[in-house]
Amino acid sequence: MPASTAMENYKAVDSFTTTRHSDTYPFISPQKADLSGKSVFVAGASKGIGRETALALAEAGCSKIGIGARSDLSSLAEEIAKRATNSSKTAPQVVSIHLDVTSEDSVQAAADKIGQEFGGVLDVLICNSGRLERWVPVAETTPVEWWRTYETNVKGAYLLNRFFIPLLLKSEIRTSILVSSYGAIGMTPGGSGYQSSKFTLCRLAEFIAMEYAEQELVCFALHPGAIKTELARGLPESHWEILVDEPALPAHTLVWLSKEHRMWLSGRFVSVSWDMKELESKKSQVVEGNLFKFRMVYE
Repeated sequence: MPASTAMENYKAVDSFTTTRHSDTYPFISPQKADLSGKSVFVAGASKGIGRETALALAEAGCSKIGIGARSDLSSLAEEIAKRATNSSKTAPQVVSIHLDVTSEDSVQAAADKIGQEFGGVLDVLICNSGRLERWVPVAETTPVEWWRTYETNVKGAYLLNRFFIPLLLKSEIRTSILVSSYGAIGMTPGGSGYQSSKFTLCRLAEFIAMEYAEQELVCFALHPGAIKTELARGLPESHWEILVDEPALPAHTLVWLSKEHRMWLSGRFVSVSWDMKELESKKSQVVEGNLFKFRMVYE
């Protein structure tokens, strides 16, 4: 894909709503959400977007919050309780799980634990674990490192859905969110592992949406914004100047997406940069045009 084509893709997606956001805004504020009674599991919760999302869920009054990561989560569990009480919400039930999303045994154990603690039901699954390899041309890559990106980004999301979908199907919200990237809609030299794995997540979301449509399971791929997280700093320094979005934007958008069952969004690529109120107003356009799914077009 020529650079010009990739830029056309970015611009087309970015401009879908007239208003574009780089930080949170009132419509998606956790203070305006009521997630009491809801249960959410966040994979990759120890830092960055995952951590901010767990805290935002607490601010929105989410009753049951599961957090999983390979890192220590004890301080986050304490912060979640504090955020809830500071927001005048009841402190949630927090289940912390040491999680390796590339391990079938680890993910299955996590799903079993959440099922036991949350009464066999989960409303929302947020697959946020991610990895970014060193960006070099294909012939200069280290095979183990390149493939590890796929194991985290793709296998991790697959395993999470493989074992958590039975819990999701017992809820009313029934929503699985795969954190993808704008990298999925473009091609940058050196990004073969990361960008193609994020593209694969979009297709995986379409498969899950298709296979569980009759059971009304919602699954979509989410661009989380351009945020200077620890992972994003692994990008070439020439890309750092575009990392201007605030972590609250994806965190609060994820809270908003957790509020209700949005079947019309299922199987689609969604960007946190969009204005969510305006997106809602374009629901008919999205559905009738079957927008934001990857297709090969011949003109």
